[in-house]
This record gives sequence, structure tokens and C-alpha cells, in this order.
Amino acid sequence: MLEPEGAYYVLADFRAIRDLPDRAFVEWMAAEVGVIGVPGSAFYHHKELGERLVRFAFPKRDETLHEAGARLRRLAALVT
Repeated sequence: MLEPEGAYYVLADFRAIRDLPDRAFVEWMAAEVGVIGVPGSAFYHHKELGERLVRFAFPKRDETLHEAGARLRRLAALVT
């Protein structure tokens, strides 16, 4: 696992979870998992470079981060 060095966000590749455009993936994840991300294409001039990425931010309380981690671990059951 790579830990961020000095940042409070991370871009994650979601292709192994769902074959969806980034915005659709973010909407699916919010509805099914209860965790919100930002479509990766929002951070690129050439949108296609971020279309399989989701960005998560971590400027949250520890309790919030622990709950998000638990929800993301349950994501494995939803992967097809």
C-alpha cells in the first residue's frame, strides 16, 4: 500500500471494480457504498487522462475516516 506523502487526497484507479465513466462510478459509489469521491477527469486538461480515476480527500475527523474505510472494505462484496 502506498501512503500519501504530505497530501490529504489520493487518486485511485477504479477499473477493477466497475467499467463505468468516472462520473457514473462516483454516483454508483455514493449510492451503493455511501462514500463520495470526485471524478478524476475534473483534474485534467485532457479529460481522458482521468476518466478511470476517482479522487478521495482526507481532511476529516478520524471517526469519519474509519467509517469510510469500513464502507470501502465492504465494497469488495459489490465487485462483479
